[in-house]
Amino acid sequence: MKNPIRQALQAGQPAIGAWLNLASPLAAEVMASAGYPWLVVDAEHSPFDLGLIAHTFRAIESRGAIPLARAWDHDPVTLARLLDAGAWGIVIPHISTPEQAHTLAQAMRYPPRGTRSAGTGRCVTLSSDYRKVFDDLVLCIPQIEDLEGVANAEAIARVEGVDIGFLGPSDLALSMGLEAGHPDHEAALQRFRAGFARAGKPCGIPLSGGAAVVRERLAQGFHFITAGSDFRLLELGARKLLSEIHG
Repeated sequence: MKNPIRQALQAGQPAIGAWLNLASPLAAEVMASAGYPWLVVDAEHSPFDLGLIAHTFRAIESRGAIPLARAWDHDPVTLARLLDAGAWGIVIPHISTPEQAHTLAQAMRYPPRGTRSAGTGRCVTLSSDYRKVFDDLVLCIPQIEDLEGVANAEAIARVEGVDIGFLGPSDLALSMGLEAGHPDHEAALQRFRAGFARAGKPCGIPLSGGAAVVRERLAQGFHFITAGSDFRLLELGARKLLSEIHG
């Protein structure tokens, strides 16, 4: 087993995927077949239940892509259930301290490296050696969404078992009482990026502004990027078509 996201980032290459918010395995299959190499099931903000998450993972895998998930809380049991369902990595929202990151990184790996329980889930069908090899493949991705987390970015990045840092720019802006794009907000984004860079860990950001915005952030050093979502691509495509029809 190989995780192409980890391989790309270790080689200094970008890893570009997308969000899944429609709670639709078919939408996931369409996104994967369009060429996204990995997709994140957003279990925090979308109407996915665990059974639907597993079906969505199957749809992603059927097209040769890698399924990730964003958890809805910090409960280690939540992380274990998402991993048992077949997630190759988990975005964990609202991480502000290295202590939080340590607990959750531990929850994502088996003893002696961590505290993950050995259960019978669909994950073990991915490989006959799943429990032996997956600790080195799984991606622990803390999402930083407030100024405390930004200040602690380097310390979070240095936690053993943390693989990628991910920003939550919208919630960060809300926590700062600012609109996204404000100079102070942009400065916080760059402090987050710099913290992970000093620790030698990759970091990323969700984007929805088109290819030019993606290229700009890649040039800045954000290498793990979600470029759009099934929800937004459907919305934008529908609006564009109707606008062209009606002038």
